Amino acid sequence: MDGVSLGLGVVSAVLQTYAAVTSAYDVYLSVKEFPSTFRELRTAFMVERYRLEQWGNQMLSDVQQQRVEQGEHNKALWKLFQAVFDAMWDAFQESNKTLDNYGNIAGVSKGEDMSDLELLESMQLSVKSPPKRSVVGLARTIKFVVRDKKKMQQLVKELCHWNDSLDKMTSKLEQESARRRLRVKFSTGNVDQLQELQAAAALLQHRDLEEMASARTVIEKGYYKEEALGPPVQGGPVQSDATSPGNDFRLEMNQLEWKGLPFMTDQTRASATYKGESIIVDWRLCRDDSWRRQNPKAFRQRTESLTKVLNSDLKALNCGVLHCIGYLDQTTTVTGYAFKAPPDTKPGQKPVTLHQLLSNITKPSEVPDLGDRFELAKALVSTVFEILNLGWLHKNIQPKNVLFWPKPGTTELNLSKPYLVGFDISRPNHPGEVSEKPLADPDDDIYRHPLYRAHGSHSFLASYDMYSLGIMLFEIGIWRNVGYQGQRRSSRPNLETHNSDPQFIEKVVMNGPVMDLKRHMGIRYRDAVMACMSQELDGVWDPKREFESREARLQCFQAEVQARVVDAIAVCSA
Repeated sequence: MDGVSLGLGVVSAVLQTYAAVTSAYDVYLSVKEFPSTFRELRTAFMVERYRLEQWGNQMLSDVQQQRVEQGEHNKALWKLFQAVFDAMWDAFQESNKTLDNYGNIAGVSKGEDMSDLELLESMQLSVKSPPKRSVVGLARTIKFVVRDKKKMQQLVKELCHWNDSLDKMTSKLEQESARRRLRVKFSTGNVDQLQELQAAAALLQHRDLEEMASARTVIEKGYYKEEALGPPVQGGPVQSDATSPGNDFRLEMNQLEWKGLPFMTDQTRASATYKGESIIVDWRLCRDDSWRRQNPKAFRQRTESLTKVLNSDLKALNCGVLHCIGYLDQTTTVTGYAFKAPPDTKPGQKPVTLHQLLSNITKPSEVPDLGDRFELAKALVSTVFEILNLGWLHKNIQPKNVLFWPKPGTTELNLSKPYLVGFDISRPNHPGEVSEKPLADPDDDIYRHPLYRAHGSHSFLASYDMYSLGIMLFEIGIWRNVGYQGQRRSSRPNLETHNSDPQFIEKVVMNGPVMDLKRHMGIRYRDAVMACMSQELDGVWDPKREFESREARLQCFQAEVQARVVDAIAVCSA
């Protein structure tokens, strides 16, 4: 047998077994009424079914098939695919035997020469176009199977194991991309579905899904509480703040040992110690605090929700945020988040901001290596992506809100571990949410979307956070502040700067420096920056574009961000 014929045989066998396994999943998922006591098992099957489907779309594509058929691809690898799919099918065997025993009830009898695969296919045909007398029987059969909780748990855990095996046959970058798609797919604003997902993820040890579901549950529950608390009746009294929604994380000012002034130092940041540990406090400030004054309970609920999220363990999400231990009240309308310094940080060691690094370059040798800048960009992109996928808007992404600490035991800053802070005006990504404006400052406004600068009336969108991120990515590429683009060290007149021209980014930066970024960082990086700064991502939020739901719109947006920005930068290397 020649190589081409062998390749055709391998491809055919793999595709046939793959189709059989996905069909077996569909038989279980066709049962709409799983017992209410373990609905999370249906979610677990949905997760593993989606993992297999995404893997198949990538690894069993037409291009990959042609390579095998033409003898250009490693046939041994495809034989390994076949072995895994066979193992998956074997995992369904126990349940299939149960189907055999109850086949007559369903009106589908298994002949002596009929294989388990043929039986399952026959039953699927019965689902699509069954005799009238067999519909109830078939439903009973499947329901009997799914009511055996122990067997179902064992089956889905084994299927998860084999999906893990398939993932290991792909590169690390492909695995990370697949996990991001998985999190986007199952991120939802439905609290019941989130709780089912959290239980399913715990069963299957999908730590990233579990953390995502837990954090988003906190956000969604907090949003509905906030919505119930306000707004106040027009002309009526403001809300009383006699009781806050919760005080588990509330700290008193005298509980912290302050270093210097306890209030605004280094923009909106102060340093302290709490129980012997170094603490950074970010104060919540805004241009107009009328909503906070009129809705103190809703404001406190928003603060409480974000505190709980940032107090969670988000490591599996690759989310570069500090661990929040609580919040403090400076005044009725000004609240601060208290963050612990990263592990292995020396007591009292102050962080350095990205803004400081970009502003203090005096000679080319001070510019970090290309590889370090790529790692910094990857970390920031991942953090912003995951925050948006949780259904939260940051609204103040800029270099002053990116912190670094030295590597353990050295004085060298760890550029691969940036920490995003500055959640002072952040909020849930819900329609109708009150969107507070930041303090006006030309140096800060340059990082904000044109429709949200100064006195713009547009409500904040997730794409505006990506715009801000795009400007920071541009700065990382050239390693200097974007505001210095128009300034020249000569006797010639300077170009207009961001202080004198609100359209500085659009007129100056986009018409030259960004396009030139390819020389410094490569075309993939340049295109990712362009995707953020060109405002093309705003199109997903155009009201004229119809989606089935708010979640469908967010998933479409996240999928576009992943493809054009996150995955593009992930493959950049020095």
